[in-house]
This record gives sequence, C-alpha cells and structure tokens, in this order.
Amino acid sequence: MLRRKLEGLRYRGYGGGIIYKHRALLTSPRELTKIIPSAILPLLMFVGWLYTLNWVSLAWAHILDFWRAVLGLGGYITTSYYHLGDFYKFSVPYLHITSDPPDYFTLLLGGLATVLVLLITFVIPRRYLPIIYLVRVAVFFHACAQIFFAFIPVYFPYGASGYIHGMLIAGLFLIALVPILLGFTYFIFDFNLAKKLLLTLLMMLHLSILIPVQYMAHAYILHHMSLLFLPILFFVFGLPFQVMTFIAFYSWGSSWRGALDGEQFRQEKEA
Repeated sequence: MLRRKLEGLRYRGYGGGIIYKHRALLTSPRELTKIIPSAILPLLMFVGWLYTLNWVSLAWAHILDFWRAVLGLGGYITTSYYHLGDFYKFSVPYLHITSDPPDYFTLLLGGLATVLVLLITFVIPRRYLPIIYLVRVAVFFHACAQIFFAFIPVYFPYGASGYIHGMLIAGLFLIALVPILLGFTYFIFDFNLAKKLLLTLLMMLHLSILIPVQYMAHAYILHHMSLLFLPILFFVFGLPFQVMTFIAFYSWGSSWRGALDGEQFRQEKEA
C-alpha cells in the first residue's frame, strides 16, 4: 500500500494537484477494430460523394442563378457535362457573365491602393507578423496584376466565366478529397467513429455551401471591378481560402476529447 502511494506521488505537483502526461507523449495502440473502420469509412464517403455530385451541382446551379439575379449580374446559367472514361459522368454549372480589362482610372486607383497597403504593413506591430506576411503576399500578387494589365492586357488569357467554372470543378473534387485526407490525418487518432463521421460531414457540408457563395462573390467583383482582381482572387481568396477552412475544421476536431484523454483519468485514479 505504501509503495503504491509513493508511486502515485509521481503524478502530483507541488500544490498537490495531478500532473497529467502531455498528450504528445501518449501513444495510440494499433488495433484492427480502429484501423479497419478508419480505412473503410473514408472510402465509403468518397464513393457516396461521387454518387451525389450531380445533385450538388444542380443545387449549385440554383444558388448561382439566385444570386446572379439578386446581384444584377445579367448573363445566364448553363450546365457542362464531363465524363471520366465510360464509367462516370458528372455535370458542373457554368455561369455566363461579362468582365472587362481594367480602364486607366481602375489601374490608377489599384496602384495607389497597393502602395498604401504595402506601406501600412510597415507600421503594423510586429506581434501581428503572420498577418503582415499574408497582406504582403496579397500585395505581391496584385502588384503583378497591375504591371501586367498596364503593359500587355491583351495577352491575359482568362475570362470571368471560365475562371468561375474551373474553380467550381476544383471545389467539387476538393470536397471529394476531404474524407480521404481525413482518413490519413484524423481517423488514425483515437476519436470514436461518431466524431470522425461528424467532422467529415460538417466539413463537406460547409464547403458545399461556401464554394458557390464564395465564387459568386468573385463573379460580382470581376463583373463590376474588372479582370484586374482575378489573380488575387485566385491566389489568395480561392483554393487557399478553402484549404484554410479545412485546417480550421481539422484543428477544431483535434481539440475534441479522444480515447487517449482517458489516460489522464487513469493517472488521477491511480494517484
């Protein structure tokens, strides 16, 4: 009994409280009851997404058409069909809108705003360094667009409609990869199956709503403010924004209590 009490003192702090082992030092046991469901579930969700993709595309078409009318963009919505070999076919909505190269006034205001934002980053407190770097990256892409449209605008190869359509295709397949990515990076941890399923479904549902609304906002900017903003929308507020959304959900899911956290309660009981 005395030996057990002395052993329990290893987990006591100077104030008498419990010192838990850091979760980074805990090891996850390899069990088939955990590995097999974690391998099968992402695959089933991936296949399920492929079967529902056409319905999602139809819903996106309605969302785009609704906001097109509300925002007064003009144009219209059509559907483009694709196929992967002879075994899988899918559709993606195509938003037809107009967008022109920037005029002299837009280039002038854009250049002044770019210089102003860059100067502001030099007076932001250093404790906000990640924000400073993010803003400077955005400034770099927009400055490149300014230079391009100032000298060789006729060689810009992209239009607003084609850009939006391409990004919608990329978004559909990004959502399809969510269960696969989580299968390799989240399902391997000791969260129960319900939490793994919940995080995956929440992430896919959120992206399914975010992507058409996000690119509708892009369409509004390109239609009313010219193609000058297409590079910064693509490089900063396009797929990178969706990746950051994935990371945010992943971080939230990783903060949930898992089976390994029970190790702390075992230590408290033994102590």
